Amino acid sequence: MSSEDFVQAKAEELLNQLNQVVAQLANLRAEHDSINEALSRLEKLEDVKEVFERVGVVYVKRDRESVLVELKAVKETLEMTIQNLEKKEKDIRETLNRMLQPSPQGS
Repeated sequence: MSSEDFVQAKAEELLNQLNQVVAQLANLRAEHDSINEALSRLEKLEDVKEVFERVGVVYVKRDRESVLVELKAVKETLEMTIQNLEKKEKDIRETLNRMLQPSPQGS
């Protein structure tokens, strides 16, 4: 395998990784937005003590405060995961850019 073939194979591998990271980020951001919407609505319902939470195909009555605490914890975890994936995306893009730039010694 020539070095050019190796670079091309490595670039394809990085592009696949980048596509996976971008897809994961899209899914996590959508979930994050959904949790933000749920938190916003629950926080407006100050006089409500219990809410129904969807668990699979059924709804379960739960204490509003415990749902809020749980959603905030999930939101925090999502935010950390999103940050890590954004860093990974940036690193992959930088590596790809370095690999795809023409080498100065080829002139």
